Amino acid sequence: MKVEPGQTVAIVGPTGAGKTTLVNLLMRFYDAPGTRICFEAQVMDWSDDVAYSVHDVEDGLHAGHIDPNCLHADPERRDVFQVALGRYVPAGTDPAELAEALDRLLAQEWWPHGYDGTAVAQARLKDATSQLIGRFCLAAETATRTAYGAGRLTRYAAELVVPRETRMECAVLKAVADLYVMQRAEQERLRADQRIVVAELAEALTARAPDGLDPQFRALFDQAADDRARKRVIVDQIASLTDTSARSLHVRLTGQA
Repeated sequence: MKVEPGQTVAIVGPTGAGKTTLVNLLMRFYDAPGTRICFEAQVMDWSDDVAYSVHDVEDGLHAGHIDPNCLHADPERRDVFQVALGRYVPAGTDPAELAEALDRLLAQEWWPHGYDGTAVAQARLKDATSQLIGRFCLAAETATRTAYGAGRLTRYAAELVVPRETRMECAVLKAVADLYVMQRAEQERLRADQRIVVAELAEALTARAPDGLDPQFRALFDQAADDRARKRVIVDQIASLTDTSARSLHVRLTGQA
């Protein structure tokens, strides 16, 4: 990976693609004896797991993609566990362990058993989000402090300890979001459409640049030494766009709505 001075690079990808790992490598958090990972990087990795699992489920409930009552039905539960076994837990994990993890969450008094968009439902959902984040983070903190004491924990002075039960609960939430949000047919169609927009944007910018580039990227394009460097600027321009701005630029450059 090569990043030139002045370039803006976007690191994108689904949960588990390695975005945080790449940032940790860039920050030299992995520059350690042997294969050890420093404490700070372990905390960052767990923070990502917690944030993605909890907030993806929150967003899915808010958008109406997840019906929490379905998580009591055996067919739905089997589908969730299958996703977890395929992506989010170690090979050989017993599905019964995942069932126990899901049941622990469903038994909590703050667990949302429905969502209708009312103010009360929104407040309960926010409370559940806070409770889940606190549950996962406090479990890791307590287990780590039990193992390493109350002193300052930095670099290679400790390993983050996350109880297996907590990891199973987090994995189940990831699987719920994956099954009901990421795997929706509409989402697949949206991703396919986005790939077309990005490809056509790249083709149009390659043919017309520097026309169509933002001022900062236009300057970099003019300063680029060769075609490879100019293509890198075009990629950086596309990576900097939001979905809305990408579609707007696509319409302007291609004339296609």
